[in-house]
Amino acid sequence: MSLGGVNFSKEYEHPGMLDWLTLRIDLSILPDTVIRQLQSMNSMIFKVNAVTGDIDWQTYAWESVRSDTHQVCFRVGSDFHIQGSPARVGLPNNVFGALDIRYCALKMIRFAESFLKLPELPGIEKWACSRIDVTRNYLMQSGAEARQALAYLKQSPESRQKHSFEANGFYIGKGSTLHRGKIYLKGQDAKRNKRLGRAEYTDKQIEQSERLLRTEYTLARHIVKRLYDEKNIKWHELTPDILLKMHDDYFREYLSEIEVTDMSDVLERLMNVAPTEGQAQAAYDCYHRIRLHGFEQARVSFTKTSWYRHIKHLNAAGFRRVDLQPINIIPLRKRAIEVSQPIRHWDDIQRAC
Repeated sequence: MSLGGVNFSKEYEHPGMLDWLTLRIDLSILPDTVIRQLQSMNSMIFKVNAVTGDIDWQTYAWESVRSDTHQVCFRVGSDFHIQGSPARVGLPNNVFGALDIRYCALKMIRFAESFLKLPELPGIEKWACSRIDVTRNYLMQSGAEARQALAYLKQSPESRQKHSFEANGFYIGKGSTLHRGKIYLKGQDAKRNKRLGRAEYTDKQIEQSERLLRTEYTLARHIVKRLYDEKNIKWHELTPDILLKMHDDYFREYLSEIEVTDMSDVLERLMNVAPTEGQAQAAYDCYHRIRLHGFEQARVSFTKTSWYRHIKHLNAAGFRRVDLQPINIIPLRKRAIEVSQPIRHWDDIQRAC
């Protein structure tokens, strides 16, 4: 390894990455001096009985340790825990990274050793793992298309696992201790992390990230245990091929049939001329209504002020009255998301432009 534990022959090697690992090791196999050192660094959380003043229970808290721009957390109890994104060590952000689980785990362990000034900890074979997040990024034709794809996915019927939603995300089986999934807009996540100082992005990378639809598959503790019990596969024996297959099998029913409208001919033109994204979207909705009902019928469904604002933006985007008739409206094409075409690096976005 080099550059503080980063081996660039491992980073960006596959069209997917590990965005989270939760590792732990039994304290009993560590030297007493290391145990005392770890315990002295870890804060405690107490629950005090309001009536008697006695301590009902106490536990060690998670402590965040700073990497260059991100945080990795540790906690000491009967085990020593390390958790976080491997990309948070040595890389400016976690959009792309490594999929080699041994390399990722070792990078986090070595970082903990260095930051906490510990002697060399045991090899990864001595560690247990209770969470693995496998992530892939799909490049959409535009940010508008990525948002539309997410909106489409939110309408997917539930299967075995329940669905839940946030403005920026679609969750499958949230809270499951077996496995769960998340599909979200990486651009929104990137902007938030940059604003909060949790990651570093160039302005160009922020712009590029708007086009990324990100899928995240979590192997929780019960499926990690099942892999060992039923297939004799230890967590550190999960190869990139195995992890990618599990990821793709989980999301296949969601991504294999999704079709999104190619709005680059309309919405993107509006995004370039309207002062806000909301006004661009509203003008696009007006365009869609004209397409369905005709110019005059669509006009009566808007207030005078809204109508002229929408038409002004459509005109600025290059549409004239003759273009805004059902016979002349540009047809909206459909395009399927290819589940087999995730990207691995920022350069893949540049090549696709």
